[in-house]
Amino acid sequence: MSDLKNNKYTLEVKYIIYAEPEKVFDAVTQEAKLGEWCEGGGKVEPFEGGEVELFDGWVKGEVLHFNKLKRELSYTWKPSEWGMKKDPSIVEFSFDKNPAGTLVKVKHFNFPDQAESDKHRTGWVDYFFEPLNDHIIED
Repeated sequence: MSDLKNNKYTLEVKYIIYAEPEKVFDAVTQEAKLGEWCEGGGKVEPFEGGEVELFDGWVKGEVLHFNKLKRELSYTWKPSEWGMKKDPSIVEFSFDKNPAGTLVKVKHFNFPDQAESDKHRTGWVDYFFEPLNDHIIED
């Protein structure tokens, strides 16, 4: 899998979530909590090799690394329209304490092209971080 990180089409997105890191990590990894804010729900099985499915099955993948105590998470990511011939991409999260709550960083590697990378940059904000933050603020 490390070869997938050498692809030139990568992105990094940083976003402040207004809650403690533990709460944010749980909201991103626990199926019941994902269903509260992620359109179409999803699951992230909490072990290496576990299944990832988000946005009503639009994205599927496999957990590469999961450590609840250290709040470490990475998984493969493959939207349904990429088809069989395209390799999955890799998503790595970090959840760092910040005076406002949690600084979440997503590093996303191995897009098939620049257009997909650009589309996902706005997608992370519009469909992941903003709904998550809105939900946590209301919670």
